Amino acid sequence: MSDSEKKDDSVAGRGFGVAASPFNRVKLELGIILVMVPVFWLLIGRLLSQPDAQLLALALYGVVGASWLILRTRQVQGRGDAAE
Repeated sequence: MSDSEKKDDSVAGRGFGVAASPFNRVKLELGIILVMVPVFWLLIGRLLSQPDAQLLALALYGVVGASWLILRTRQVQGRGDAAE
C-alpha cells in the first residue's frame, strides 16, 4: 500500500458526513417531526384531559406531519425533474 492510499483511508474514516442529496432538507424535517412527537405528546397530555381528545390531537399531528413531508418531497422531486 502506498503512502497516498494510506492517507486516503485515514481521511475517509474521520468525522461524520452525509452524501449530497436534494432530499437532505426533507430528511432533516422528518427528523424534527419525529423528535417533536414526544414533546407534543407531553404537551397534549397536560392540555387535554380526555384520552379521545389526546388521540385525536396526536393523529392530527401525524396527518399534518405526513402531509408536510409529502408536499416537500414532491416539491424537491419536481425541482429535480425540471433541472434534468
